[in-house]
Amino acid sequence: MKPSIARILRKYGQTVKVNGTETRAFIQPAREKAVPFEVSSLGAVDDRKWMYLGETKLKLGDRVEFRGRGYTVRSCESVHIGDEIVFWWASLTAEREAAE
Repeated sequence: MKPSIARILRKYGQTVKVNGTETRAFIQPAREKAVPFEVSSLGAVDDRKWMYLGETKLKLGDRVEFRGRGYTVRSCESVHIGDEIVFWWASLTAEREAAE
């Protein structure tokens, strides 16, 4: 099963960096909230959660870069078939832009 996941990621996955190392994964918005932002004193802030599926092992606090934006791993776990880890799942949050 793992070789099949690797082929799917190579063909259809997106190029991302995990802690500076390039890999392939799927990154997409998680469907958790009806309103994907919160309003702060500085204006609207995107607080959507993002989902990561890939072969690269993740841990809490790791940094994922995708399409020029940085994301932080908020939760993650390995997904198994039998005793074999076939991919990693993670919930990501977008890093806030630095105040200018």
